[in-house]
Amino acid sequence: MIAVRRSSLLATILVLAVSAVAAASDELARAKDLYRSASYDEALVALNQIARETSGAALVETNELRLFCLIALVRKNEARVAIEAMVNNDPFYKLSADQASPRVRTMFKDIRQSLLPGIVQREYAAAKTAFDQKDPEASGQFDRVLNLLDDPLLTPTPAFTDLRTVATGFRDLAKARTPKPEPPPAAPPIQETPVVANVSASNPAVVSNAAASAARPGPTVYREGDADVVPPVPLKQTIPQWVVPAGTRAGAWQPDGVLEITIDEAGTVINAVLRKQFNASYDALLLKAAMSWKYEPARKAGVPVRFVRNVAIRLGGGN
Repeated sequence: MIAVRRSSLLATILVLAVSAVAAASDELARAKDLYRSASYDEALVALNQIARETSGAALVETNELRLFCLIALVRKNEARVAIEAMVNNDPFYKLSADQASPRVRTMFKDIRQSLLPGIVQREYAAAKTAFDQKDPEASGQFDRVLNLLDDPLLTPTPAFTDLRTVATGFRDLAKARTPKPEPPPAAPPIQETPVVANVSASNPAVVSNAAASAARPGPTVYREGDADVVPPVPLKQTIPQWVVPAGTRAGAWQPDGVLEITIDEAGTVINAVLRKQFNASYDALLLKAAMSWKYEPARKAGVPVRFVRNVAIRLGGGN
């Protein structure tokens, strides 16, 4: 009896849902007719009602037609608010080219362009939060950030260039730490009987499991170009300011240098060596600063690993 009632209730809900969709479709068709007949006020009233009762593709179409009505009624402030809502809801949304006039497309483009920098920062913050929470969707969110950075309406800046580098690094790290299928369990090791040999002048060796075991090697250290290794991502990499001291003769300092750092599995710099030096007084400052740098560690198959990285640095007269 309970199963019959549940089936009846589900059928009723399904009928109501289909009826609601059909009613919304009819209302939208009526609003389109009103718009085509230049009855913009009436169309707007109908569209406002539809927007409160629908979702998905129907809502997108409703909001677009509502925007056309607002512009036709010269209600520019409301039109701007409507565009901002549409872009913030879907930064990749594009107006229907076959319906929007050049004036509407220009207005939409200008407003979207003004919103993009803030949207990029917002999307990056959301992706980083997902990454910190080990959300498996984080890599897709960083892809979304990178797609926004490729938008031709976004004005390139050094800050966005840096953001692209960091977002790419975090995206790769997020992909690398995605759990991979577990390999089949290995067969249990064969228990060997300890071998004991007599010690004599002719046989000076003592053969046993303990004596034959080799010393454990240290952790593997990876470098740029090693296969299947995601390089570390800088989190803190502040370079000390360099100001040429007054009276310094030409050739007393070099503008280019190479710093080799070793980053451990926690993202901490555990060793720093200058392979190409700048100036004796500045070299000490740089090495001290490098030991405080922090990274998202390199990973191999999702596991943090030790990594040696070469950092090329170029100094100007005032940086």
